[in-house]
Amino acid sequence: MRQLLCFALLSTLSLAAHCDEPKLHGNLDAARAIVKADLDFGALAKKEGTAKAFRDSLDEVDGTVFGGGSQPAIGRDAIYAKMGGDAPEESTLEWAPVEAFAAKSADMGVTRGRWTATSKADATQTVSGSYVTVWRKNAKGEWKGLIDIGNPDKPKK
Repeated sequence: MRQLLCFALLSTLSLAAHCDEPKLHGNLDAARAIVKADLDFGALAKKEGTAKAFRDSLDEVDGTVFGGGSQPAIGRDAIYAKMGGDAPEESTLEWAPVEAFAAKSADMGVTRGRWTATSKADATQTVSGSYVTVWRKNAKGEWKGLIDIGNPDKPKK
């Protein structure tokens, strides 16, 4: 009986972990690589800060960030400034992809996911939303974000 309960628990945990994996479409190897690039981007944001992560994970010249109710930031320096530059961060931004699409050519793709920003001053103050990032493989074989668009959820009334 005890073994059956342990097996049931492990099966449930395995299924739950599997459900959190992003759905993959198109060239599956490229889609997995794009998901990894997206997750690495998020890990870099936790380690180095959001502005540095956006600066270093998006294409140096063509990278474009939309959001925040202003004109898009294009290129490394503009993205870094838009994301706060060297100023202390007022919030932490975390995200995870839920779906990835990759071209058959394995040189472009898209991730779609969810993000949450949490105030550092008051952890009960959070904003969440959805994002789309278009990815392109550069000449070095690295996946770099080409376009990043984030939208907050509508506030509950």
